[in-house]
Amino acid sequence: MKKILLVLLDGIGDRIYHELGERTPLEAADTPHLDRIAAAGALAAVYPIEPGLVPPSELAHFHLFGYADDPFPGRAVLESLGFGVAPPRDAAVAHLGLRHVTPGPAGFAITPWWPGTDEGDARELVAAIAAFASDEIRLEAHYLGRSDSLLVMHGASEHVTDSDPFMHTGQPVLEVAALQSAPDPDRARQTARALNAYLRWTHAVLSAHPANRRRAARGQRTLNMAVTKWPGRHHALARFRERCGLLGTIVGSANVYAGIAAALGMDYRLVPEDESDPAREVAAKLDVARQAFAGGAEFVHLHTKAADEAAHLHSPQAKRDAITALDRGLAGLWDWPALAAEFVVAVTADHATPSRGPMLHSGESVPLAVMGEGVRKDRVERFSEREAVLGTLGQLRGRDVLPVLLNAADRARFLGGRATAMRGIGLPNVTPLRTG
Repeated sequence: MKKILLVLLDGIGDRIYHELGERTPLEAADTPHLDRIAAAGALAAVYPIEPGLVPPSELAHFHLFGYADDPFPGRAVLESLGFGVAPPRDAAVAHLGLRHVTPGPAGFAITPWWPGTDEGDARELVAAIAAFASDEIRLEAHYLGRSDSLLVMHGASEHVTDSDPFMHTGQPVLEVAALQSAPDPDRARQTARALNAYLRWTHAVLSAHPANRRRAARGQRTLNMAVTKWPGRHHALARFRERCGLLGTIVGSANVYAGIAAALGMDYRLVPEDESDPAREVAAKLDVARQAFAGGAEFVHLHTKAADEAAHLHSPQAKRDAITALDRGLAGLWDWPALAAEFVVAVTADHATPSRGPMLHSGESVPLAVMGEGVRKDRVERFSEREAVLGTLGQLRGRDVLPVLLNAADRARFLGGRATAMRGIGLPNVTPLRTG
């Protein structure tokens, strides 16, 4: 049985641009190593969720790792786990962030600015709004790090909307409402009322806080209101090894992927982002992936955000250059001994990220290339969005990728037997009958 290396180039998919000759940044980039993987294997066009749907990275990964049919816990849970804080399982939670707002007739207008690393002030301010109760809902705020906090909502429903407008720049703080699909509509409405009362209260408390008076005296913007997003609930999920039959490791940089690893019982190896040199970052992550395999890992997910971050600069040329650098970082892959015989190597993305326009992500398909001994090679020789459509693996969804890789690695579960009680997609970890 082979081991699986899944290289995830976050946000590498894109649209075509006139200044790139009606090509995508991936098509315009110099990618000899990605093309070598494509030429040695088979390709597919993958819709991370469904055609046209626009996923966040965490939900796309949830599908990619075989959990599409499980209740999604919400990013607030994953971020908290990434900080090493396990949210209680008997309460709804949400992410809490501090913002600078200006109250007016249209509500609390958010200044389009991110508080960054003001950790000392943030910790002190969150402590001032750490406890609140309203409408039989009890709220607790716990500072995590950077500008991130966890809001634990005792007696509450997670089926409510965000107050943080997040990707809708220029909007004021949003009124929290119960979801129309909430299975607990009365509790969801009760939660929304309590949250709205809490948000107004945080503005009153934080506006008068000594830390904000000091910030104002230093010429800094005050952090004078809290906002919430990503409501969810921490519930038990099947371990990745139970679901897929593999000892899994994630090699990444972002906190949310440490949280995903914790939620799914995977190992996590932190390799910091290298904004100045994506090639050096990927090369370092490739070395760590190789070490993880040497230590017993059977599946390694190597993640880099360099292409996604470049797209957010709204420059197709910058994203093209970032992809070229990412490709250089993959050069060391060919030095792995017995690469084709012992590994299935796959490269894909979690979503497309437009290099221009108002959308944070977009719903186009992303390419997938799968290389390994026995994989039925097709005639595609370039790793790109439009070339991938011609691949013999066809058109897939994110949930289809891991079964394809397990099959290529001779690790697919035989559906004609019931060796274990748990539903899984990989070879099961069986329990032998004892003799006495």
